[in-house]
Amino acid sequence: MPKSFLTLLQTKRFFIISYLVFLIFALIIVLIIPKADLFLLMNRHHNSFFDQFFKVITMLGDGLTLIMIGLCLLFVKYRYSLLILLAYLYSSIIVQLLKRLFNSPRPAKFFDGINPIRTIEGYPTYEWNSFPSGHSVSAFALAVVLVYLLPSRKSYLIILPIALIVAFSRVYLAQHFFLDVVAGSVLGVLLTFQLIWYLENSKWYHSPKLDGKIFGKRR
Repeated sequence: MPKSFLTLLQTKRFFIISYLVFLIFALIIVLIIPKADLFLLMNRHHNSFFDQFFKVITMLGDGLTLIMIGLCLLFVKYRYSLLILLAYLYSSIIVQLLKRLFNSPRPAKFFDGINPIRTIEGYPTYEWNSFPSGHSVSAFALAVVLVYLLPSRKSYLIILPIALIVAFSRVYLAQHFFLDVVAGSVLGVLLTFQLIWYLENSKWYHSPKLDGKIFGKRR
């Protein structure tokens, strides 16, 4: 059981290092290219296949998806279900507070009357609460939980790229700026590791009752 936050991070150092490589690269881009120019650059590249692909993949960052996964894990172990549901609840509360604090315009509102942008026909676009990206927070919260729970040390090689694709989908679908999804990824990673650290150092989280599962054998 991890005794310190740094010990916890060290157990998942390969995930952390890989994520930091992305984060450094992303921050360099954010510092070099203004967010409006970067969005317009990305917004120019579309095709029908990716329109459909990103409409589907973005749902992995939807709160309902995390709730469904959490409920499904009740059939595996109550502790796993509790972890993912708490991760979603904790990160969602923080991100919603930040969204309302900044109340920044989304691309559709930001570019309204200035520069037309391409949106996906039939896909809803929103105008406010752009920063940070809630889908990105949820996608990376889910990624951290899965990396933490799965026994394979190499699981991050699949999980991290999927989380990155989900985050990018928010820019492709004209819902967020690149900075929004980068900030969302940072929040998702930090908040979820912090939650895991707290839970792993809490006696109630290691209660034998949480080892059970739905339809599990009673002792």
